[in-house]
Amino acid sequence: MKKIYCLLVAIIVCQALSAQSLQIKGRIMSAALEPIEFANVILKKSDSSFVTGGMTDIKGKFSMENLKSGVYSLQISSLGFKTKNLPIADFTKDIDLGNIKIDSAAVALNEVVVSAANVINKNDRKIILPSSAQMKASSNGFNLLQQLQLKRIQVDVVRNTISASGGGEVQLRINGVKASVQEVIALRPEDILRIEHHEDPGLRYENAEAVINYITRRHESGGFISFDLNNSPHTFFSNNSFNAKVNHKKSELDLFYYGGIRDRFHMWRENSETFNYPEEKSFTRLEDGISDLFSTNWHYMHLNYNYQEPNKWFFNATVRGNLHNNPKANFQSLLYPAGNKEQGVHMTDKSSSWEHAPSLDLYFQRNLKNQQSIILNVVGTYIDTNSKRSYQEVKSNETLTNFFTNVDGNKYSLIGEGIYEKEFKAGKLSAGIKHTQSFTNNDYFSDSRITKTEMKQADTYIYTEFQGKMEKFNYSFGIGGSRSWFSQAGDGYQRYTFRPTLSLKYNFSDNSFLRYRGNIYSNPPSLSELSDVTQAIDSLQVRRGNSNLKPYTAYTNSLTYDFRKGIFSGSLMAAHWYYTKPIMEETRFVDNMFVRTKDNQKSWQKLNTEAELTISPIKDHLSVKLVTGVNYFDSKGNNYHHSYTNWYYRVEANASYKNWSAFFQAQNHENDFYGETLNYGENFHIVGLMYKHKQLCIGTYMLDPFVNDYKVGGENRNALAPSKNWKYIKESSQLFVLKISYNFSFGRKYQSAQKKLNNQDTDSGVMSGSK
Repeated sequence: MKKIYCLLVAIIVCQALSAQSLQIKGRIMSAALEPIEFANVILKKSDSSFVTGGMTDIKGKFSMENLKSGVYSLQISSLGFKTKNLPIADFTKDIDLGNIKIDSAAVALNEVVVSAANVINKNDRKIILPSSAQMKASSNGFNLLQQLQLKRIQVDVVRNTISASGGGEVQLRINGVKASVQEVIALRPEDILRIEHHEDPGLRYENAEAVINYITRRHESGGFISFDLNNSPHTFFSNNSFNAKVNHKKSELDLFYYGGIRDRFHMWRENSETFNYPEEKSFTRLEDGISDLFSTNWHYMHLNYNYQEPNKWFFNATVRGNLHNNPKANFQSLLYPAGNKEQGVHMTDKSSSWEHAPSLDLYFQRNLKNQQSIILNVVGTYIDTNSKRSYQEVKSNETLTNFFTNVDGNKYSLIGEGIYEKEFKAGKLSAGIKHTQSFTNNDYFSDSRITKTEMKQADTYIYTEFQGKMEKFNYSFGIGGSRSWFSQAGDGYQRYTFRPTLSLKYNFSDNSFLRYRGNIYSNPPSLSELSDVTQAIDSLQVRRGNSNLKPYTAYTNSLTYDFRKGIFSGSLMAAHWYYTKPIMEETRFVDNMFVRTKDNQKSWQKLNTEAELTISPIKDHLSVKLVTGVNYFDSKGNNYHHSYTNWYYRVEANASYKNWSAFFQAQNHENDFYGETLNYGENFHIVGLMYKHKQLCIGTYMLDPFVNDYKVGGENRNALAPSKNWKYIKESSQLFVLKISYNFSFGRKYQSAQKKLNNQDTDSGVMSGSK
């Protein structure tokens, strides 16, 4: 009996030990006992599979929490040092490894170093561990993404935008939470453990082309204050942010502000428009622009509080405020019939607008037994908008055309989402439901007329998905469905859509794979398109909403091959989009006016082929990324058919040496064709230089230093009223910007962070009448 009792006690003790959350921590030091910051620390199982990983802080310290007992190996690497593998056997309690010395590799900078990249391939994502050189060359999470040069991802450091090849959405997340670019800018490099790149997002991410998830440290004490300032000394240009965070045990309080200004920019436009009257001769008029002023500013801030009970539950509450103000968008031009400038009129087109969008976000996550979790998220948003426009045509002091519009918009929305996840040895099962309910009330004032619109909209989305792996073969399949409902003055629609998705991936090796991805989803019309109002564009044309629009179905398919060989890495991609009954524009001639509106047309498709090559001749010090591709568009309307082909390229280069770093970006016009409109992409180049010392970063960059004619434009290929236009902004060429950032930390200790979900409403529902 005594032996049986002892055996039972031993079993219970072993189970308790295996169930508890364990920790490994230590400090990485050089042979001269100097701390090594931004060293990669990776924990692997006995079969070399990845468990977790991250970076050391500025004091060389690292900490890994929420671990299970077992046999592991700790791999430590850093630029200029030999990689060290440290076995950890019989791991049944917390371990403090103390100071871990690693030896210098004595690698000369001018040597060509070929070694494995810090990229770990998982079933559903890539885990990227930035190098110490990349961390040192970055002042925030946005700059770090630029340094990584991820495949099929473009980072614009002037406009602070992130886009994907093919034009799909790139979702940014922090510890699984959907985040804005501004919140990524607030991340400090030393707080980023790793970045997870989902190149094949599942149904949970809806229609995202890619997901980039920053995994950060969770602090349990102390705090920090930081700022990042980007300002031009010769014009009114700025992108500035301030962040303060305080942690105390299980609580965290975060205050963040981001603002930008573009003021007193000189702007003008050039237009060529032809009007083909049904029973009259064609009429072509030209517009020669005169420089006028453009101003815009935006302000974003949030106050965030969260409380975490490790391994059990997590609560987060966030209040957000977003203000976008455009006080001036003024155009002046000479408007005249082609070949008859003497008959011209002086045209003025002045606009202003602002939008205020406060929101409250409540989030709760509960971790259950057997690797299960439940996530709940509720977001309430109010969007208050106002836009004004005045248009005049004057000849010899006589006013020929004069109108003024003023639009006040109010939108209230509530978004609720719930997700269940369960992990198995063979893969992961996910299921979720999301519902959005909104009410929009807009007042359109035009001269003496007032038009009121009241719109109600609801969308429900439910899905289940399984992601798994069999040897070299990865797969995921999911089934989803959505219900879209809309009502305006008794008119509207209700539609159900089946939304399956499939992904198949074959890994030839750790350095190459072939992947197919296909899905079907529904695109509802925007509220601005559904507005049952008419707004004047100028003396000959108006823009009109269409309350009879219906959601349309989209089919997407893509095939991608990725490879990595020594200093080379790259990809080949072919993708196809097909929309049936898409919402696209059309132009009609009604009551002697050309009416620009939208309707459900026949079809639209796009074929994109792209090749990408990254060369890193000096590892962690120099990398060059080359991208080239071709887009083919086919747009079939109820009364038109257009096709268009566009070739494009992009070049990116990053270089670093000690505390210095530099970058260069250039691209030509990657044009987009939809409906009857061809939009010219931007043609620009950027150069930048930065110096970083500890927590201080000073640098500069310049947009289009070698040209002085920054412009964007497009064409409309409608048979009744074709047009071509260019818009010029003087200050966007040879724009010189100075950058300075600094952060101060106090009393920091680390833990993990958890939040996995966020929702936000950004569709104001207001239709614009601008040209």
